[in-house]
Amino acid sequence: MDGLDTGTIILMTTPLIVLQLVLMVMNLVSWSRKKKTKYLNKTLWFAIILLGNLAGNIIYMVIESEKNDSDKD
Repeated sequence: MDGLDTGTIILMTTPLIVLQLVLMVMNLVSWSRKKKTKYLNKTLWFAIILLGNLAGNIIYMVIESEKNDSDKD
């Protein structure tokens, strides 16, 4: 068994990388439009979105989602 070659690894990881980049852009746009976030300050969310990889972006989407706002102004 030779293992995986570089081409196969790239093909397998490309969808995850694209998903991560799309979520990151969506979350940064959402983050930039908010005046105030619910649970953490904006600087911490910025770091989580950029450095948290896929998990950080999903956490931001779940916690800071507009759909979860029950007390909109």
